[in-house]
Amino acid sequence: MLRTVVSLVVFLTLWQLLLIIFNVPAFLVPSPWALVQKAWFLTTQAGLLGHIPVTLAEILIGLAIGVVVGVVAALVFDRLPLVEMLLNPIIVFLQTAPKIAIAPLLLLWLGLDMTPKIVLVAIVTFFPILSNMLSSLRAMPAELEEFARILRLNSFQRVWRLELPMAMPMLFSGLKVAVTLAVTAAVIGELMGARSGLGYLLSLGQETSDVELVLVTVFILSFIGFGLYVLVAEAERRILGWHESAAILDPEGA
Repeated sequence: MLRTVVSLVVFLTLWQLLLIIFNVPAFLVPSPWALVQKAWFLTTQAGLLGHIPVTLAEILIGLAIGVVVGVVAALVFDRLPLVEMLLNPIIVFLQTAPKIAIAPLLLLWLGLDMTPKIVLVAIVTFFPILSNMLSSLRAMPAELEEFARILRLNSFQRVWRLELPMAMPMLFSGLKVAVTLAVTAAVIGELMGARSGLGYLLSLGQETSDVELVLVTVFILSFIGFGLYVLVAEAERRILGWHESAAILDPEGA
């Protein structure tokens, strides 16, 4: 945590110094203090705190759906290669299609509420979970089948007691990628059309040429993304402290 605070302080200090050295106009790049004042104004008088839960809910619900569907799909594909062969082209097509092009379609089909944003987040986060989970399942040792037979495990017990625990390192790696993509997907959905949310504030700031509003919103989104990433990394450290993957990409160096 201390490293993060120090890095942020250094970044803001360099920002302020560069503004002074190059005499950058405030309407192009405001100072950090101006952004703090803007954030306070938005919080106390412009209802900023009402927009953050909307975007956060879209991220968390969509991420949860993406994780569950990704894990289930990986289990199905591992057991039924024919299903994977039939569905894989569709999945790849959805993932390679520009999300900024998919978002308007979802808005037309599902409306302007949270639903299309949640669906977009789920689509984006589904693939890294599926890919990592499926790779982990197919990399499991051949002795696993014999071990499950000795223990007389049924299909559910095999998944819960053997496959999921052994897939956790790869699953957490996919979750770290998914959680960062979820923030981007939610914002894209809100930029295309929304009545509330941080993406809506970004769009409003662009339309009104309010650089301070845009930058404040970007910082909030970055903090949300970073916070979620840290939570995933902490969960990985606690659950998989025995595994070397718990130290990989740990933002706090734990």
